[in-house]
Amino acid sequence: MDSIIKPSNTRWKILAAIIFCGFTAYVLRTNLSVVGNFMMQDLEITQIQMGWMLSAFIWGYTIFQFPGGILAEIIGPKKTVTLSMIGSTLATILAGLLVFSDISIIYLIGLIMMSRFFIGVSQGPLMPALGGGVVRRWFPKGSWAFPLGLTSTGIAIGASFTPLIITWIIYYTDWQSSFFLISILGILTAWFWHRYSTDWPNEHPKVNQEELNHIGKPPKISPMKWPQIKKVAKDKNVLLLGLSYLCMNYTFYIFFSWIYIYLVNEKGFSLLEGGFFASLPFLAGALGAGLGGLLCDQLQKKYSTSFSHRVPIILGLIPSGIFLILGALTEDPVVAVIYLSLCFGFIEMTEGPYWSSINFVSRKRAQAAGGILNTGGNLGGVISTPLIPILVSKFGWIIALSSGAVFALIGIIFFLMIDYSEGSDES
Repeated sequence: MDSIIKPSNTRWKILAAIIFCGFTAYVLRTNLSVVGNFMMQDLEITQIQMGWMLSAFIWGYTIFQFPGGILAEIIGPKKTVTLSMIGSTLATILAGLLVFSDISIIYLIGLIMMSRFFIGVSQGPLMPALGGGVVRRWFPKGSWAFPLGLTSTGIAIGASFTPLIITWIIYYTDWQSSFFLISILGILTAWFWHRYSTDWPNEHPKVNQEELNHIGKPPKISPMKWPQIKKVAKDKNVLLLGLSYLCMNYTFYIFFSWIYIYLVNEKGFSLLEGGFFASLPFLAGALGAGLGGLLCDQLQKKYSTSFSHRVPIILGLIPSGIFLILGALTEDPVVAVIYLSLCFGFIEMTEGPYWSSINFVSRKRAQAAGGILNTGGNLGGVISTPLIPILVSKFGWIIALSSGAVFALIGIIFFLMIDYSEGSDES
């Protein structure tokens, strides 16, 4: 009797590599959110000026989402992710050189903004390539949300560990050195991804035929030209997804940019306490991202695509708004951290369903469409990162944080308007 050949599990190893890439990307991009508190103290930089530097990354990241998605369609996700890691690492090293220099504060702020902008440019193609390219190609249809959720788990873990890593580095060295030390991680990640990944499963030496059969036949995709670019850019459902993702990410970027500073300056936590407590919402987000993706994929086994994606979106956005308001209102610092952690855990439940949706709505151009999705998402950061300190200065932290709940509700409205039946298979 012939032995049964089991499918290889290379796709899960590729997913682990994706998670590692997401982890590294967020360590590199979140560094300034933690270091910023020390820069403001040592260099007498204001919160408004820090908002400019933080938002410079988001501008570069947002502007280069769609071009980055198109780049991934042209050169493939392997080269795209490798270049993304190398570029953001070099920009981080440049920022480290700048903070060790003796230039005037005005020039320093401007040059740091430029380096942060280039980190954003470098990481712009990352999520379109990973979410619309790698996961779409390596996992079977109807099973995309869970690995996409785990991709966001890696991102959340990176954001969670960054306050701990950076505060530990600062505690034993200084805040300037953190830029160079975290760059080592970026170099290692670029090397590992380039050595191990492939653009398609059938190109990987560790994938057997049984795993290829399980993944399914790859779509035939013609080279992307201007007519296809215009088609993706005008797709109503892709644009609605981008608008909904914008609203979700408004709240996401409150945590990304301001949670550490909020806990230390407003809630009175010490340096190391702030690093620990600022990591808790992101750990909750890591758990929520996986659960939201798993829920979406499980629902797809019994229900329609639209219902399966709408449920985790609604279950994520409504509670996140409620807990954000509660976290803003409570005076107890520890209880506030608990509420804020629950808020971020619920909001991250939506990541897998959002990125899974783009693969259904734009089936053959998911990388380019993912660029539009993430353009919309990061416009939420473009809005919230500089707006939060302005709201704080005029109305206080309660109003500033609670504004995220309003965006969460608007995000649900946009998402419910998406028509999954209109997804096109045209290339």
